[in-house]
Amino acid sequence: MLWVKHVCKTFNAGTINEKRALIDVDLHLAPGDFVTVIGGNGAGKSTLMNMIAGVYPIDSGTIELDGVNISQLSEPARAKYLGRVFQDPMMGTAADMQIIENLAMAQRRGKMRTLAWGVTKNEKETYTELLATLGLGLEKRLTSKVGLLSGGQRQALTLLMATLTEPKLLLLDEHTAALDPKTAAKVLDLTEQIVDKHKLTTLMVTHNMNDAIRMGNRLIMMHEGHIIYDVSGAEKAALTVPDLLQKFEEVSGGELANDRMLLS
Repeated sequence: MLWVKHVCKTFNAGTINEKRALIDVDLHLAPGDFVTVIGGNGAGKSTLMNMIAGVYPIDSGTIELDGVNISQLSEPARAKYLGRVFQDPMMGTAADMQIIENLAMAQRRGKMRTLAWGVTKNEKETYTELLATLGLGLEKRLTSKVGLLSGGQRQALTLLMATLTEPKLLLLDEHTAALDPKTAAKVLDLTEQIVDKHKLTTLMVTHNMNDAIRMGNRLIMMHEGHIIYDVSGAEKAALTVPDLLQKFEEVSGGELANDRMLLS
């Protein structure tokens, strides 16, 4: 489903602030793969996700999604292929629009705009049923402005919007990092339910090593722009946090210096 081939990215090239964020990165995701990504500060996790989403142009290499070379496509042009949930609950939704309006916009992502009613009766019924599956009571608040929702409610709604049209690839960029532990656990449970239901190919960046081990069928670790560890199947299922820390020290030659990961 996804091929990242020899992708490189350097920020501020030729200056004192030069940063090689991605160095000859190769990554392949098969259809239905759920891959968690971990690594220390500046490892290249978010940069990799931004390269796939088209936020920044790659310096070299290619990115293919379901057989289509998307390397040169703009971020809006890639939107019809991708679903994304950001770390900041304020992103991914329009705060001044109603819940039902946000869902309608998500439903039409990548499609031709026409002169027609914004939300049909059938769509309203569908959105009500989908919101009820979240278990947050949002199905009774269709006309509420999204800006009035809590962080957890907004992330749950954003997750629903990102998967409404069943994207070819779902990108989750530390989407529970800004939430309290109880709310984060709820959003992660919803994530697993939605991904399993639609068999979505998913790439999830996280700072929480326990979540990285527990979720998905595959785990990759990044360090200084490289993928240094890639594990799946029974080996991944048997991993523990001490195993990951030891593996990081073995392949990187140093200790993990990331307070957020260690404290989680």
